[in-house]
Amino acid sequence: MTPMVCPQCDGIEREFNSDVARRQLRDFRRRGPDRTTRILIQEIERRGVDHRTVLDIGGGIGAIQMALLEAGAERAASVDASSAYDSAAEEEARRRGWADRITRVHGDFVGVAEAVEAADIVTLDRVICCYPDVEALVDLSAAHAQWLYGLVYPRRTWWLRPAFRLANVILRLRGSSFRAFLHPPEVVEAVVERNGLRRVFLQFVGIWQVAVYARGRPAAGGA
Repeated sequence: MTPMVCPQCDGIEREFNSDVARRQLRDFRRRGPDRTTRILIQEIERRGVDHRTVLDIGGGIGAIQMALLEAGAERAASVDASSAYDSAAEEEARRRGWADRITRVHGDFVGVAEAVEAADIVTLDRVICCYPDVEALVDLSAAHAQWLYGLVYPRRTWWLRPAFRLANVILRLRGSSFRAFLHPPEVVEAVVERNGLRRVFLQFVGIWQVAVYARGRPAAGGA
């Protein structure tokens, strides 16, 4: 286990605590993944995941990991900075019979990246907006993707900027060190492309964008 010492990591532990994790796990059991997560899963599954490996960064309660294992992936790894999410995901994986095929690392991915194996499929679902150094996060995670790279992160629109600023003011007033970030999509795209991946899918859903990138030629049936 990697010690959690950065202010943002401490903030993640506070904001994504056991109450939040339990509530999300309960909702997941009732209704399944959120719409954007479901779109990302479906787009990856559409390209075929049999015998593939998965690295889910900031995987929360483990929805992507378990869905792709159920679809035929061979094994998965999870890296999450929230110990509460880690525990909830482990509980759900055990309940569904997937725990022995998922490796878990608690920590900041950028800090532990060298110790984490590359995978065929790498996903970051609503993680980019939680990390201050977007270039480091995207660069290291994209480099770990041997085939597909999937993201869900906010669109950058004029009306989201004041909303993010207000959210961060509220967090500061509450004494939380967690901050939300509205990173420029063009920066994300540039770093991904620099790692030899090209975008093969993009869909906007409310404030979110779901993007999938592929290394080399798209899989049969892909975009």
